[in-house]
Amino acid sequence: MIATDMDGTFLKDNRMFNQPRFQKLLTQMNQAEIHFVAASGNQLIHLKETFADIKGEVTYVAENGAVIAVNDQIIQSEVIPSELWKKAINWVMSEPAFAEVHVILSGKNGAYTELKSDSTRFGESSYFYSKFNSVTDLMTVSDDIYKVDLTWEDEDVRAKEKLFNETFSGKLRATSSGLGGLDVILPHVHKAYALKQLQKEWQVSPAETLTFGDSGNDIEMLRMAKYGYAMKNAAPEVLTIAPFVTKWDNNDEGVLNTIAEYIDDKG
Repeated sequence: MIATDMDGTFLKDNRMFNQPRFQKLLTQMNQAEIHFVAASGNQLIHLKETFADIKGEVTYVAENGAVIAVNDQIIQSEVIPSELWKKAINWVMSEPAFAEVHVILSGKNGAYTELKSDSTRFGESSYFYSKFNSVTDLMTVSDDIYKVDLTWEDEDVRAKEKLFNETFSGKLRATSSGLGGLDVILPHVHKAYALKQLQKEWQVSPAETLTFGDSGNDIEMLRMAKYGYAMKNAAPEVLTIAPFVTKWDNNDEGVLNTIAEYIDDKG
């Protein structure tokens, strides 16, 4: 099994990837019965759109592990109880340390925010969310919610992450999604949690698993694989814990280069 984070890892900074090269590698992986998994904090809808022109089997671990889907079929999902995410939002909006936060709910049928649809921030966020809706009051959202996305303008969120996790210990967990962002999910949910379900389903061992990541929400899945690769461009705390580091960064196709080396070795 080969699993990769998307933004800052599989995708270049321009949010693109070498589709012809990946198509060739995916065909080789499928033929060799190597499962390819896109493991991201992004929505399932958004991930599927990213690979819309690719032919072959792609498995999706979306919402930081809350949703698992093989091609078009959801095989597992972890929904945050509505009373819990509402309690968290009320606390966030009243906590001085979380001032100027932007809140997005990511759900089964779409994503929701109180940002105005004509605002710059809404436009910036719309890349990460398909079916993105501006609502008057988040408390009126009735969708199944997988993740609460908290973001600020280019802030170091480590202190905020610690404070949130102390406040909601055992109920919800916040993890860094990159500079300026926190993903809030159920405490037992993370990318490695979902990948372990797939390992069990496919009878794949950690020694047969490659993972790639660059941010705090990738740490668990880098640790759970024998071949856990931090990207050359990864955050310092990720570079410290990963068993391996790629020779190339995301803009130089570090994931594709490493997969190609692995497939050649296997061949």
